Amino acid sequence: MASVLIRVCATLPRNFIAFEYTTGDPDWWYDIVEGLPQAIVKDGFVDVIERPGMGVDLVPERARQYLAEDEQMFFD
Repeated sequence: MASVLIRVCATLPRNFIAFEYTTGDPDWWYDIVEGLPQAIVKDGFVDVIERPGMGVDLVPERARQYLAEDEQMFFD
């Protein structure tokens, strides 16, 4: 979702402030996705992610371990 918001904000006029600081929270978020930069904000600026769609890929094999017992069939 961060990628979509970054792309929308990149189209706004320079004097329009619209900012949502999205991070990988909880910490294991970085374990289950690929493509999310560790540092989203650098020197007060956000780089537009150059990947299609939402800019990240969910890795089901890694995400399964974080599913609750009644959610184990989620990726099936």
